[in-house]
Amino acid sequence: MTPRESLDVDTASPPFDGLSSIQRLTSARSGHHSEHVRHHLYVGRDKRTRANLLIKLASKPGLIYQQNLANEIATLTTVNRELPESRYFPVVVDQGKLRDGRIYMVSYLFDEFPLATSIAAEPTPARTVANLRAAIEVADALTELHRLEIVHVDLNPMNILYRVQKGRPVIRIVDFESSYERARHGAGEFYNPSTTPQFSAPEIPESTPDGRSDLFSLGAVLYTMFAGYEWTWSNEASAAVQADRDLDPDLKAILLRAVDRDRDKRFGSVQEFRDPLAGYLEQIWPGRAW
Repeated sequence: MTPRESLDVDTASPPFDGLSSIQRLTSARSGHHSEHVRHHLYVGRDKRTRANLLIKLASKPGLIYQQNLANEIATLTTVNRELPESRYFPVVVDQGKLRDGRIYMVSYLFDEFPLATSIAAEPTPARTVANLRAAIEVADALTELHRLEIVHVDLNPMNILYRVQKGRPVIRIVDFESSYERARHGAGEFYNPSTTPQFSAPEIPESTPDGRSDLFSLGAVLYTMFAGYEWTWSNEASAAVQADRDLDPDLKAILLRAVDRDRDKRFGSVQEFRDPLAGYLEQIWPGRAW
């Protein structure tokens, strides 16, 4: 099989004809085997600008695959228009359909890897400060998003990209296929989100998402950063946090309120979750302006 055949795309047709050094993104970056995903990811370099680009391509031309990616494109178009200076979200530079009907989206490539790649199977107490700082940064990103009345809905350790630069966390939020945009979906546009067990809020998809849905997901992500993935194999977030005897009581109380199965009992917003997290971080690592 030649390299061109292994790509499973026509490199002489848009959007690939404008790129050089095209590669299929490995499972280490995508986190899934290709036969089980809703989309495929490719990377390449723009021949004109030399920018590194990410191509997200529906894995099949079926209706659900198209709707998912079309929803992501529509949401990110709003985000890019309303938050042009934000560093947290993908920037769409092109979109369209291949000749076989599959929809695609082209965005700038982020260098960061999924947060999941930095989470161990077991607890890592030495990373408490780093984990809290990362969660606070994610909360800041979600606060920007929620001001637009957009909810990510499927936030999990694969959809948060992460690295540390000069001692500070760099966070990106990606994969908006399940996102809820009030202006569109509240007006009747079709909405049928894919969700991730243990991380998506329990009210989804039966109820309309709001910021507290992402709050639940962020709480579950933060707990996974502390405890490792083992809890996800046989439990749900609120029960896992409640049963954890190793969590500091103050932190445990914050997490329990974030991942309550009843969203009316959660913090009212991600910002209301961020503030006690920052206060707790100041207690254990004082003297910083969080």
